Amino acid sequence: MMRNPQRQRRVERSLLFRSVFCWGCLVLGLGSISAEAPPQSGLRTFAGRWVTIVTDMPTSPAVSSLPEAIDAAVPQWQRFWKLPDATVENWRLTLYLMADKIKFRSQGLWPPGLEDFPTGFQSGDSAWAVAQPSEYFTRHLVLHEAFHGFAAHVFRSVGANWFNEGTAELMATHRGEAADIRLPTIPTSREEVPYWGRFRIITARRRENRLPSLAAIFDRPDQITKEVEPYAWAWALVVMLTMYPEYRSQLLVAPHQPTESGEQFTRKFLSLLETHIPVMHGRWQLLLSEFDYGYDTTRNRIQWPADQEQWSGETLELRIDAASGWQSAGVRVAAGDRLLITAEGKYTLGDSPRPWLCEPSGVTVRYHDGHPLGALLVACVPSRIDNQAMTLPPLQRQVVGERSELRVDRDSWLLFRIGDHPGELEDNRGFATVRVHSR
Repeated sequence: MMRNPQRQRRVERSLLFRSVFCWGCLVLGLGSISAEAPPQSGLRTFAGRWVTIVTDMPTSPAVSSLPEAIDAAVPQWQRFWKLPDATVENWRLTLYLMADKIKFRSQGLWPPGLEDFPTGFQSGDSAWAVAQPSEYFTRHLVLHEAFHGFAAHVFRSVGANWFNEGTAELMATHRGEAADIRLPTIPTSREEVPYWGRFRIITARRRENRLPSLAAIFDRPDQITKEVEPYAWAWALVVMLTMYPEYRSQLLVAPHQPTESGEQFTRKFLSLLETHIPVMHGRWQLLLSEFDYGYDTTRNRIQWPADQEQWSGETLELRIDAASGWQSAGVRVAAGDRLLITAEGKYTLGDSPRPWLCEPSGVTVRYHDGHPLGALLVACVPSRIDNQAMTLPPLQRQVVGERSELRVDRDSWLLFRIGDHPGELEDNRGFATVRVHSR
């Protein structure tokens, strides 16, 4: 993980800057460049089925195996996007991996008329990437730029910035190396992805209560910027869209629909999900409230009916599964409602070094997110959307334990969960019985 935020800025390039080049838009009239390393140039060439990499980096297994990694990634990209093999029969990319950008400039391997850039960009059948401080991050960047080239070839369409960069981040976030890479994945630890830094950004904004709304991502203006953050938010958004079948189906068809601009792309995409938008906002807020290393995208999928009725005040009885994330109570509550919530039950969390036997008050031998492990939690997620807000409102959330009173701050959906790390749910067992009364 990058510890110096200023250094992090230097090793990232603009989210929007790359989109100018990523979809075959040769707006600067970039010339073609030979993939062959000139004699006595100090450059090395490594070739695979779909990519030729020209680099000045010292030969190492991590560098020489990069074409093999892309060869392993392409079939996985095809499966994810449900593309036939024929879509890449005639595709080939030349990628210039640079430790010293001056060397590539001096040898004519730099696009004429293009300004300097911190990490990389892609145009047509060529891409450029700057070597990063770790093997993982260098490979991630190479996969990111290679996917941009893949997307430009198979989709041949204009995408919005959040889609272009979010999907490239998703298709580059991997585990393993060479022929053994697997993607997309959620990194399990900071040590697994040194210098990558996406969760560092999300965690920092969560602590500052400055998490972006969906509007802030979907409506981001087309402008040149060298900020790091858009990568993290675009990636998180695409992760959420892939978690839910109703969103994922539209994500897969979106790049095949011709559009003239990123704004039109987003407008068309959201129109296909119009009835899902309110729930999407709620899911987004809960995702960002706990998105972290090892996040389980299956067990944290929230079954969330959009047509929930206003709570009548009659007592609700619910079973909250310890092996799942947030779970809907099936009702909306109004600002000012006063709730008395009681809970009972026994359940276990984890298997190693031994199962922790818990009740709704949790166990204080271990804590998660400041609460005793296994404590029953309640959240009120705003059901009315402010489409002009660029940040999410504070999430009303508290520990219920065996008994708690709650005064609802604003019109909301009501959800519960048993407190545990969102990546450690698989080996949990049992339920809590929850009753919600009008106070």
